[in-house]
Amino acid sequence: MDATRIADFLAESPLFACLTVSDRLAIAGKMRPRHFARDEIVFHRDDEAGQVFLIVAGTVKVSVPDETGREVVIALERGGDVFGELALFDEATRSATVTAITDTSALALGRADFMSVLEANPDAMRRMLGLLAKTVRRSTGHVEDLVFLDLAGRVAKCLLDISDASGTDRVELTQEDLAAFVGAARVSVNRVLAEFEGRHAIVIGRRHLDIADRELLKREIRY
Repeated sequence: MDATRIADFLAESPLFACLTVSDRLAIAGKMRPRHFARDEIVFHRDDEAGQVFLIVAGTVKVSVPDETGREVVIALERGGDVFGELALFDEATRSATVTAITDTSALALGRADFMSVLEANPDAMRRMLGLLAKTVRRSTGHVEDLVFLDLAGRVAKCLLDISDASGTDRVELTQEDLAAFVGAARVSVNRVLAEFEGRHAIVIGRRHLDIADRELLKREIRY
């Protein structure tokens, strides 16, 4: 992808769209394309943070270990999303592990170049603060779901949220990742999914499932 095409893609990103055409071209020249295979780790928790990533295509999961060391998925990021930015603000190590759950193409921007964009463009800084606030709200909502919803409700809400974000009824998520996302054992999640499939709410495939009855899933979400 040449600099002009990268700049055109940056124009579609909420964070970089506020830049001038010349600024986007300058940034594009400093971004490096990266490709991650399915299940490849982009970076581990506690790694040094030197780059921020903008997803061109694909999906990654953001995860942390719980007190027992079990993986807990806290977010999914898709095309157009930025990830890896948090540690760049305080020069701390990575706070989470990021793994590609599909073949993923991304653009990497070094810390100094990323910070120079924000420092020179108040609109970009405001949008970055908005993205950080969105991250905090999403984390708060995830905790509320874990506390107030039963397992069936958490699974149903997770499937609907992912479907809404991707704009398709196909959810590209393994049952293991789904279990990590809703904070439950895989065998328990498998039972819930089997029940949903028996009620014709979903159709289970290999490494994905399709939502067949959204209203049935919505009725399972009871706070």
